Formats: sequence, C-alpha cells, structure tokens
Amino acid sequence: MPCSMDSLGKDISGTEISDLNSSGTESCSKNSPDSALAGAKAGAMTEAGAVPAEFLIYQDVWERVHPHEYDVSSRFKFSAVSSRYPKAPADTIAMWIADMDTKPLPEISAYVADTVQNAYGYQDSDMGEAVQRWFEAQQCSVSSGSVVSVASVISAVDVALKTFCVSGDEVMVLTPTYGPLVDCINNNSLKVHAVNTKRDENGDDTIDLSSLSKNATAFVLCHPNNPTGQVLSASCQSELIQFCNEHGILIITDEIHSEFGFLSNDEPLPIPLFGSHCDAVAQKGIIHTSSVSKAFNLAAIPGASYAIIEDPVIRAKFSTAIASRHLEASYLSQVALKAAYSLGHTWLDNIRKALGLNRKLVHFYFRQQNINCEYTMGKAGYFLWLNLSKTATCIDEKASASKMSQKSVFNPASTFDSCVSRGVIGSDGNQFNAPGWIRLNLACHPLQIVNALDRLFFR
Repeated sequence: MPCSMDSLGKDISGTEISDLNSSGTESCSKNSPDSALAGAKAGAMTEAGAVPAEFLIYQDVWERVHPHEYDVSSRFKFSAVSSRYPKAPADTIAMWIADMDTKPLPEISAYVADTVQNAYGYQDSDMGEAVQRWFEAQQCSVSSGSVVSVASVISAVDVALKTFCVSGDEVMVLTPTYGPLVDCINNNSLKVHAVNTKRDENGDDTIDLSSLSKNATAFVLCHPNNPTGQVLSASCQSELIQFCNEHGILIITDEIHSEFGFLSNDEPLPIPLFGSHCDAVAQKGIIHTSSVSKAFNLAAIPGASYAIIEDPVIRAKFSTAIASRHLEASYLSQVALKAAYSLGHTWLDNIRKALGLNRKLVHFYFRQQNINCEYTMGKAGYFLWLNLSKTATCIDEKASASKMSQKSVFNPASTFDSCVSRGVIGSDGNQFNAPGWIRLNLACHPLQIVNALDRLFFR
C-alpha cells in the first residue's frame, strides 16, 4: 500500500525495542492487512512509540525470533551468531543471511510432505511447464523446452563456466557483486574482469561501457545485483547484449532476486528476465539462472533451481554437463517449485508489499532523523547497502539526539566490527569486494529495522 510521507507520525525514534520479538512466533493469518489498515488510517502508534502504524500494515507477515532463542534455533542465520561473532552482545540482531523471517506458504509444505509419504523409488518430474506458466503470468515468453533443472544457481554458473570457458579466459563480472559468483570464476582458473556500474542523469542504473572487455569469454551477471539492488535499464541491457553478441561473449545471469522488484516508489513489481525485451535472436547468447527458493523462502528444502536457455546448441551442451555431474534439481525440490508456482501468488504478493513498506521505512527513518549517509536499496531485492566508511552526518545533531529516549548522541558506526559490537550483524562489504560497506537484510519485522538503525547511528 502506498504511504504518504507527509501523513506519517512525527516520532520514529521511541524507545530501544529491547524486548523485540518476545511474543514468539506469529503467523500471517493472526491479523489481516485489512484490519491493520484501519489502525494505520487512525494514525495509531506501536506501544513502543517507535514506528508509525502505516509501516506496520504487514507486520504479521514476519516471524519474530528473540535473541535468547538464537542458540536453539535451527536457522543458520541465528544458530551461527555466537560461534561466528563471539564478541557480539547477547541481544544481537541478525541481519546477514539472505533469507526471510517468514514461514513458507503452508500449502507448499503440505504438498511436499504428502509427496514424501506417497512417492518412493526414483521419480521422474518435469518442471518446464510450471516455469513457463509462471513467466507467462508476468508477460514474459519462456518455452517449456528451454528449462533445465539444476541443483542450485551457483552450481549452474560453475558448470556453465567449466563448459564454455577454458583456463585463463577472461570473465566479466559487476563490482561490487555476490562473492560466490566471483569464487566460481576464480575456482575455474579464469581471470576476473571487473565491470563498473553508474547512474545516469535519469537515475537509471547503467554499465560503464568503456569498462567492458572484448577479449572476455563470458559475463557472469547478477541481475538484480546483490548487494546493491541495481537493475540495469532496458537500453543498457540492449547495449550489453549487443556488445556480447558482437564479440562472442556468453552471458550467464543470476536472477534469483528478480521477484522482488521495486521499480517505482518502492511499489512491488517483478523484474523481467534479463534482455527479455530484445528479439529472440539477440537473446540466444544468454543462460538465465534462477530459483524458487529465494522468492518463497524454501532454502531448507530447497526449492528447485533452473536455467532457461533458448539456444538449442548451448542448452544441449549445458544439459549434458549438468547430467554428467548429477547436478539436476532433486525430485522433492521440483515438487516444491510446482507447488509454489501454482499456489503461491497471493502469498508472494503480500511478502512483496511487506518488503515495499520496509524499504519506505528506511527512507523515512533517515529523513525523520535528519541523517545524511550514503546508502542504496536499488530497485530490487531486500537489502540495505550502507557505506560505513563515508562519515554520516546529522543535519541537526542536538535536535535528533533529543528525540532518542535512550540514545544519547549521534555517533554512527564506521566499521563492520563496530556494527557487531553494537549488536547488529550484517554482511561485511569485503565479501562483495567493497570494504567499508555493510549489507543488511530487510526481510524482517519493521521494529527490528528501526532498532538496528538506532544502534548503528546513535550511542
């Protein structure tokens, strides 16, 4: 739901929400968005007085885990905190692993459980039609025969590089970008060629075409980009595809975050397949990879991953390489994909709306607290990408500090270690070749976001 910044409550600070999530786990059905909307229109505030109700319309989407439950949680995001960050305080907020604090759609779990009870022996499954129908609903043409099941996006990228490159080849990749994609390049004895992005006068994300390499064999492209959320403009995609086709460069995309697009005013809209606006001939040199796991929070199963390859020659070679390494998606993961793509439209729409409000909350927080810092959430995904090395300023430091009932002064964290010591664990920018930055996962309760930002900017 759109939020008018002018109509929001005046005080976003409130008290430190130290008892955040103490109520335990709640399901989406406990309070409907419609009932929450009634309170939001009345201008109600939380008990903590921390977040205007307009941002809490979808709060019950999010499961709440109190820090004292971290060590007994089976979720790696929580269970690994004490061992990985032993110097973090007991009330640390975990915002690092890229999953969501929400349970998957129950119907998916039930469908998978029923399959486990009734299917035995080796099973055969084809998810091509399910993927085709999913993209058709987004007005994107994908043929069922172009879909290749894979164990994971990263394994697909790795196999593609092994199959279509030879040791010593150059491979282009955005910078900063998701570290495991760069690892795939290095682990195959290939040379990383970093490609810079920039923002044009219209605010669109584009590539610095002068940083492209004609000598590259492939371009591994995270799109939307993780951690920045960048979505390349349609014209930039066309230019990039044309360049790669002219020089025989294979494009291998990781499009796992594409379901969480926010192209206009943080309103949710899926990001189309990379280059899908181009003609069929232009798209032949692309291996698209994606997964149902990220959008539907199915990493525990996991939900199936897949490649979309329209060119029959490239597809046949890639499929053979996947099969020879036994890296197809498992039967149960394909069952989960089919259930998600057939049953999960409404569930996913609510998640998108909840994420959209969380993104708006971040903008509102910085504006309301008069904080000037370098950050972006891009146009897709659920990450806040924050520059710690560039000193943040507070336009009216005394006034801002006085609003914080338990925060004394404006004192922004400047290093990753200082974030950890304050009880906020994100992903270190070094993992993305961007030292001095931090990635924070916003797929969580809005109170947690405010609490984390309070800790990072005030002491």
